[in-house]
Amino acid sequence: MSNLITDAQALEAEGNLNEAIQTYDSILNTNDEASILARANFRLGSIYRTWGELFTAQRFLAKAHQLSPSDTDIRNAIEELNQHFSENREAVADEMTRKNSDQIVSLFRIATGIKLITMDKPVQAYPLLKSRTKIFPNAAVAKHLLTDIQITEEERNSAINFLLEKDWLVSTGVSLYTIAESGLSVFYTELAQLHVDNAAYTEAAACYEQALWLDPSQQQLRYRQVICHAEVEAWEMAIETLLQLSAEEVPEGVDLEAYHTAVAQSYHHIYQTTQDESAKQQVIEACEAVLRLNKRAREISRLLGSYQGKKPWWRR
Repeated sequence: MSNLITDAQALEAEGNLNEAIQTYDSILNTNDEASILARANFRLGSIYRTWGELFTAQRFLAKAHQLSPSDTDIRNAIEELNQHFSENREAVADEMTRKNSDQIVSLFRIATGIKLITMDKPVQAYPLLKSRTKIFPNAAVAKHLLTDIQITEEERNSAINFLLEKDWLVSTGVSLYTIAESGLSVFYTELAQLHVDNAAYTEAAACYEQALWLDPSQQQLRYRQVICHAEVEAWEMAIETLLQLSAEEVPEGVDLEAYHTAVAQSYHHIYQTTQDESAKQQVIEACEAVLRLNKRAREISRLLGSYQGKKPWWRR
């Protein structure tokens, strides 16, 4: 765990705040000593304070103080924020209303986008869902900002009801609601597929990563990531992802031909530079897997021939 806190602090120092937030949040999801949890909450509060997300900052700072009430830095940060609230009451109230309205709009767009997908209208869904990634660059930020949203009965439109029915929006108090991780996972997974459909493979791989961060059990998404990395010729990233996969069969929901093609191409490019025999064997096996699925895959047939000569693969 000490490595995680060190990694988070390094990311923060380098200005990679979105990544730092996600690493700090990973710390909060573990059972660790109070001092480390307090530090993670404090740094999250400080980052959100810098971004002007005052209410999110207040939530994390309060938790940090609860965990470490004698910490001077935490106490000073809370006092400074409380003083800001006291001196700018009207502006703070207006900001609270605006932020709450923005959060409801985000929920509306996420829900509407997913509903459009279920209605087989991906073209209309894509801009709605894609627009949210600029506001929520990763799942941790989305989870933190879509928290304790005040939704009155008058604001309970069809999109909000859709999220409630799916248990993707959970009640946290009187008229207060928070996005559930299951709902965020669906959001990033569906958006990833829309990116794939629009040949935005780098963005798709990033969305799959966020969905996996939320739900590591969805290992089929790792296989889809391999395809995305290969599509943009990110061979090393493809291999790095492949090494995280088990030796079991490819799970359902993965395009087998596209996956084995990606494996063959990735190991082929690695073999060109390393001449590693194990990489060569991976190319051959992946090519054969593709050709069992589609004997007319000419590019793969040529690739296999370059490794084995002109002898047909099925006569080996």
